[in-house]
Amino acid sequence: MTGADVLLIGGEPHEPEALPLIYEVPRASDLTWQQNHGQSCVWCGEGAGLAPLGGAGGWRPYGCAPCRQIRIAFLRAFVTWRRHLPECEQCSGTSGTWCRDGWYLALAHNEAHEAAGKPELVRCACGCALPLTSLRIRPYIENTVGRPRYSHTGYCLRPGRPVPAEEVEQR
Repeated sequence: MTGADVLLIGGEPHEPEALPLIYEVPRASDLTWQQNHGQSCVWCGEGAGLAPLGGAGGWRPYGCAPCRQIRIAFLRAFVTWRRHLPECEQCSGTSGTWCRDGWYLALAHNEAHEAAGKPELVRCACGCALPLTSLRIRPYIENTVGRPRYSHTGYCLRPGRPVPAEEVEQR
């Protein structure tokens, strides 16, 4: 499966993409009363075509179909890229390179990340801020499904330090 294949898969999510969809919802404190109570989409604020995203207690976030599809494409791209890493010696190594499939999966992830309106820099599990265009960024591999997280190959930049110019390589 290539990166383009990941982005073209339609429909509602299945495991494991469905579980982290609730993690894509903005913090409740950043939402309006209507968004927190399922009367409008948590991402765009529209009120048509809403579906529940989970929630607990009185918190009932809902998302419209177009916004859900954008987040589902992002989660599918992330999960597919993450699944590839343990199977590929080149992509999981510290060389900062990908095999052809890994490169396509990384590109699909970047496109989906951008379409979802996410910030350009991501925080690694260690706290480093890296651009998604860095050849060192990898999806964090863990056994549990949750919020998408990242790690990096090579040296640690330490949180708060500026990103070196060589880190902003284009793929």
